[in-house]
This record gives sequence, structure tokens and C-alpha cells, in this order.
Amino acid sequence: MLNAHYQPTERVAGSMAWFERARKVAPLGAHGDGKYYAPYPHFLAKGAGSKVYDVDGNEYIDYWNGAGPTVLGHADPVVDAAVAETMRTRGTVFCAPSDLEVLLGEAMAEHVPCAEMSGFLNAGSDVLYMAGRVARAVTGRKIFVKFAGSYHGWHEDFLFNVSSYAGPPGNNGLYKPIPETIGLKDETIASIRVLDYNDLEAVKELFRTEGEQIAGIVVEPVMHGPLTGNIVPLPGFLEGLRALCTEYGALLIFDEILTGFRHHIGGAQAILGVTPDIGCFGKAISNGLPIAAISASAAIMERLAPAGRAFFSGTYNGNVASVSAALATIGRLADGSVHAHISALGERLRAGLDEVFARRGVAAHADAFHSIIAIHNSERRLHSLSDVHAHHDMTTAMPFASFLFDNGIYAKPRKVQRLLVSAAHTEAEIDRTIEVVDRFYAA
Repeated sequence: MLNAHYQPTERVAGSMAWFERARKVAPLGAHGDGKYYAPYPHFLAKGAGSKVYDVDGNEYIDYWNGAGPTVLGHADPVVDAAVAETMRTRGTVFCAPSDLEVLLGEAMAEHVPCAEMSGFLNAGSDVLYMAGRVARAVTGRKIFVKFAGSYHGWHEDFLFNVSSYAGPPGNNGLYKPIPETIGLKDETIASIRVLDYNDLEAVKELFRTEGEQIAGIVVEPVMHGPLTGNIVPLPGFLEGLRALCTEYGALLIFDEILTGFRHHIGGAQAILGVTPDIGCFGKAISNGLPIAAISASAAIMERLAPAGRAFFSGTYNGNVASVSAALATIGRLADGSVHAHISALGERLRAGLDEVFARRGVAAHADAFHSIIAIHNSERRLHSLSDVHAHHDMTTAMPFASFLFDNGIYAKPRKVQRLLVSAAHTEAEIDRTIEVVDRFYAA
């Protein structure tokens, strides 16, 4: 995300120096698009609890949470101790079955509505790619439906209309598919249909014309995309998607990479009362170690190898270090107290931000879904990506992010600013953050 407003100073001289070295060994000095922003990213040295520290020794209250995983905070002592003990007594990776994998599968089945069976991989992109593969295997169809503004991983099946925008959808509710990468095959582009989130009538019309060819709908049950921030489903939207998939024999795929385990131990599906055919989980499942899960009924999961012919494998799948982190994290989340705590902190932050906006006469509001808060620079509620482009003022986003950095708040620059709260945050840190935002709008 470009940030022409950020002016380098001696305060971050170390980050600038490391960036110059990094540019010689990595594309634009970053290992992936999500780690870069101009004129250079802050290089972090460590995280502890609710804080991160850059290579210059500057301390920040962290609202990025590593893009979402650290729901308990950085270096949670319970999770870290479990991982250290596993590595000391068991090792790290066997590429063979372990008892810990069974325990994690049982925990998923106990807590997550759709998770009769689960398969473990290493990242959200992995399990979403696998979800597309198994949906094609189950249905024998190729077309997928997704919603503009949602990011479902780096793979080509769903990498369309995330940040790119060329105007609102047409009269039939469909966007022109815009790939977010070069190098896609023509048949991949021909197999995607992009609609606005919350536009159930457009989805119904699409199914009336192409329903017998649609393999599945992939959807965030709550949109937390890079240009949407925090958009909740309107009443009946997810229920309508569920009904359409059931009627036409398509699969409903929930991308719960961000929502799963962060908002509820059973995912957003447990909160919202809609059960998908396939759920994809990652990030908060292990408080930061690399593991992700694809979960579904036995009938669907047994289409995957070795039970079925949809290939599924990986050297690091279910490695004991990551699985032990997931088991320890689920153990910390099981009684609901962590989720109650971070939801209360999220509401405190939302209410405080809205009070600032009202008192300062700012045309903005904060939208909160449990521990994720987004600042929408609009007086009206936003329900889709086209709403964001029509009503959200993006002109203050970059100077706002720069001001946060300069005042000890770490939140990755985005055109829709998103703040993630962890269990390690305190009320005092929430209040300090509100005070920093107040000073920005007072200037």
C-alpha cells in the first residue's frame, strides 16, 4: 500500500538501512506483497504481548497482529511453552501421522459446526486452493462465485477483484473479472463470477441462469478484506447463499481464515448460525505458527487423497510443532473468556472512536465485529465494495496511518484502516489509541 505522506526520519533510520539491504536480495525488499508499503516498511525486531518493536527500538501498540494470527498476543507463554516442549521431546516434522493430529482433528469436530473431518496444511491460501479442488471433484463443475473485495489467497482460482476496481457491477449484478496477477489461463478467468457482497438478488439471478454449472460459492462470512475493512452480512444474505447451494447442488465455502477462532472457537458460522459445506481456517487457530485447516463432512473430505482422487499432500502438513500450538491455542480459547475479553475491548475501541468522530465533526464511523474494528470514512453504513468506492473517503487514509506510526500505534497502512485487538491488549492501551486518533483530527 503506497504511503507518499510518510516522511523518513532518524527515528526509523534502522528500518531505512535494512530496507536498502533487503532490496538487494528480495523483490522490492519484501517477501510478498502483504509485507510492503512505500516508501519502505518498518522492519520489526520482536513482538511481546500487545506490542511490537522495530529495529530502531521504537515501541508500538500492535493492531496488525501479524495480519490476524496473534489473537492471544505475541509470544503467548502458554502456547510458546507447549511448542517448546513438543520440539524438545518430540521434534518438529515427521511427514508421517502423529497422535497430535488426531487430537486436533477431534478438537475441530467438537467446536466447529462444519468440521466432521479436517485436513491440515500450512497457510490460508493452501486450504482455499484445496477447497476449490474438492468442490470441483464433488460437483464435476468448474464455475465459482466470489464477492468483490474479498481476498481468498494467492492462488489463481479466486484472485480476482480484491483491490482492483473498474466501476460498479453491471445491470445483472456481475463485475467484469479483474485478475490481481498476470499469468492466468483463459479458462481460469472464464470460470469466475464476481458479485457484490450482500446482493442476494444478483446471486439468485446468476443461479437461475448458470446454477447447474456452479461448483461453489466462496465467501467470507464477515468481510474483512483490504478494501472493505469490516462489512457484516445483511439479514438473510448468508442464509440465502446456503439455500441456493443446497437447491442447485453447489458447495458453500466459508473463508474463515480471519474470522475462525478469532471471533469464536466455532468460527463466524457458530455466531451467525449458518453452516457451510466447507470451512477454511488458519491464522488464529495457532496464535501465529503456520497451520491451516480445511473442514467438512466425511462425504466431502473423503474425496481427498488418500481416500479419494483429489490430490492432497505436503511435507509440513500437520507438523507436530504447529499442531501443538493449535492445541494449546484452542485450550486457551475453549471457555470463551478470551473472546468475551477481546470483544469488550473491541467495543470500547469502537465506541471511543465514534465519540471522537462525533465530537470533531468527522464524517466517519467505526464498524466493529468482535475484535476487528474498521474505520469507514463515511456517515452511512457500508454493505459492499461498490458502497466503499461510492461513499468512503480514502484521501485521509495514508496521512492517518503515518500519524499512527509516529505516535506509537502499529497498523498497516490501508485505504480502509483496520485495527485488530488481541487478548494481550489492555483498556489503557485502547484509551491511549483513542487519544492518538483524537489528536490526529484535532490538528
